[in-house]
Parts: sequence; C-alpha cells; structure tokens
Amino acid sequence: MSVSLHLCQPGGGASCGACCGLYNFRDHSRASLSRALARQTAVVRGVPRNAEAYRAVAAQLKEERAPALFPLVRVCPLLGFLDADHTRVGCLAHPLVTGGVDLRDCGVYTAETCERFTCPSFGWLTDAQARLVRAACPDWYLYGLVITDVELVRGCLKLVEMERAAPVDPDALCARPEALEAVRALFSLKETAPGRDADMTVFGRFGPADAEGEPSLRTLDYAALGTHAAPEDDVVLCLGYAPESAQVLEEARALVRRHVQRIARALDTLPSNFPSPPGRGTG
Repeated sequence: MSVSLHLCQPGGGASCGACCGLYNFRDHSRASLSRALARQTAVVRGVPRNAEAYRAVAAQLKEERAPALFPLVRVCPLLGFLDADHTRVGCLAHPLVTGGVDLRDCGVYTAETCERFTCPSFGWLTDAQARLVRAACPDWYLYGLVITDVELVRGCLKLVEMERAAPVDPDALCARPEALEAVRALFSLKETAPGRDADMTVFGRFGPADAEGEPSLRTLDYAALGTHAAPEDDVVLCLGYAPESAQVLEEARALVRRHVQRIARALDTLPSNFPSPPGRGTG
C-alpha cells in the first residue's frame, strides 16, 4: 500500500513542512509557527540566491530560533511561506522556488537527502485516506499535523466504523458536506482540544526525549489510573492528552466519541436533495 498523491504540496490549500521540523518546538501553536515562518520567509527572500548567502542566513536564523522539542529531529531554517498570503509552506531553497538554482544543501539536509526522503505517510495511508485529510484540512497548519499522524487518521476511521458497525469509505466522507465538516471538526482537535498539557511537553503520541534525544512513545498506565482500555484511547493519545486521572481520561474519550457520533449521523442521514422514494411524491 502506498499513496500516489503528492502529500507535501497536494493543492486545495494544504501543504506540509513537518519533515523540515516545522512542529518540533514546545510552543508549536499556529500563532507561534506563523510568526517563525513569516520571519524566515522575510529574511531568506531578502538575500542573494547563492550558496554563500543562503548558508549565512541559515546560520543566522538557527541562532534566533527556540530550542527544539526533540534535539535529534532537525529543524531547517530555510522553511517558509511560498505565497504572499502565507497560506502555503515549503522549502525556500528549492529550485522551483528560487527560480532554478538548488540551494537545499545550505539547510540542515543535503539536496540529495531532501530529494530521496519519503514521508512514512506515503507508505501507511491509502489514497482515499490522504484525499480525506486534504479535503478536511485545507490549511497548512492542520494539514501537516494530521497527514503525518497515521495513527490518528486510521484510529478516527476505525471508531466511525465501530459506531456504524459498517465499513467507511473515506471518499464517501468527502462527498457528503455535512460528513466532511464533522471529520474536519474531529481532526481539528489536534489544534483545539481542551484540557491538555499547557506546557506542550508532549507531541501527539510522543513524549519528552529519551536519554539519546529521541522522542519517546507514550502509553497509558491503566493500573495507575484505575481503569481499563477503551477504543478511543489511541486517538486520545494522538490528540496530545496525558491524563493523570480516570476522570480526565474519560472526559477526553467522551469528547472523541461525540465527534465520532456526529460523523456517523452525517453518513446515516439522507441528504436533503436525496430523491423521494416511489409513491411518495407531492403531486
């Protein structure tokens, strides 16, 4: 299984810079990252398009930025906004952006590494799942958070299938505006879910770096919480919850369930323009 879509720049308002370390900060809020990207874009756009200038500006921006959340995950200072309206993120050193010269060697990776890198989501998501994320998350910030969180996408769809006791076609969700809006609301919890760690010491399923600087995979200690596993728990962790009590965990589960039930209802309700059954016309 592999995705044939271009996940980095899929169009429709979506774009992603996660492989360049976009979210690798304790404060990875939309406002904070927007400011950082705007700063990097303005600085990089103002220098000559040659390797010496790009290396110098990359070093300058690296000194200015906040410490990385996970030290071993590289953060490229040559990531920025590709358009004047700041709706697309991407590599400011890419030849398609510079007008032909490839300056990616001036960042934290070589141009060859960037060219050959394949996001794990390419191998783990289906085309239909990727299309759903693109349709439900038509902005750079939310799209990047969701398209790289395969467990979240799969977990949400699994919960909808359990709620309906039937398979769910992601393309069917895209085709129903009310269902797509409900999916968007569920995915948006990656950004808006209440009651999470205010200090942002976790990132989705990942917790503070281990002794080697690598992100650690988080789990729930059910014995310490005095509770048992539930179907929503994988999604709860993906949303960044670190519950310290059974009550907090159940509140997070209930939030996820409400959104899942909204999606299921949208799929099970006939659209308003659905044709009336034979013999039930108004004539």
